[in-house]
Amino acid sequence: MVFKITAVAATLFAGLTFTAGAQAQQQSQGGQPPQGARPTGQPDYFSLGVAAGLGRPEFIDSNIVVNPFPFVGFRQGRFYSNQAGVGYEIYKNKGFRISALAEAGVQELNRNMVDSLDDLESLDLPVYAGLSVDIPVSRFVVTGTVQREIGLASDGWRAIGSISRPYMINRKLFLTPSVSVQWSDDNITNYLYGVSADEALPTRAVYKADNSFKATTSLTGVYRLSDKFTLVGSSGLTWHDDNIVDSPIVDQRVIFSTFIAIGYNF
Repeated sequence: MVFKITAVAATLFAGLTFTAGAQAQQQSQGGQPPQGARPTGQPDYFSLGVAAGLGRPEFIDSNIVVNPFPFVGFRQGRFYSNQAGVGYEIYKNKGFRISALAEAGVQELNRNMVDSLDDLESLDLPVYAGLSVDIPVSRFVVTGTVQREIGLASDGWRAIGSISRPYMINRKLFLTPSVSVQWSDDNITNYLYGVSADEALPTRAVYKADNSFKATTSLTGVYRLSDKFTLVGSSGLTWHDDNIVDSPIVDQRVIFSTFIAIGYNF
């Protein structure tokens, strides 16, 4: 059961490493804090750290587990870390950015670690590739992403839209509320939540899923302990629509995840 919550927490944390490292770098150089959850224009940096996550996924009979996991965040020229993958800035100008993204969907392997579902076909690690656009709107950052799974798992499409707004509480503490919505096509949804005729049981009906949505709201805090160390904490709720919840292997519409992490900025 170790990988299950690790994957969820790692995905939540991954989008923050870039921000946390960049904030620490800018503050140490006397700069201003970034104005969005995925800012552009910060100096190169490299961060290593450890974190601990807590949560329960949406699958039936899953458990709440607390687990530690490592993380890496970086920015080198046009390359930067983004979730469980990397991004490359194709174009940027005054905060507007178009990037190519490649990400591993580690959180989509959670089902493999639910004991009551171990008779289902094991899921393969999906890898998504596509384009993302960051648009600054006043002090908000609006992000849109379109990606396709390259064929290692579902071979499906997904689109994600998010909006975030960082608040500088003082020179050491930043708080960032954010909201995101993800659409997944029927290939992805059915791959994760469908039940084939071979997998059906008297207590588990055959299920073929359609396109689905899920929405996440979260609050993240970044606290600069020193020029080198950064503390990050985040808590979030994710809501799943009926095409997910109606699956016989799902029993949670809303799930809660939280974690705390400390990173060293080189």
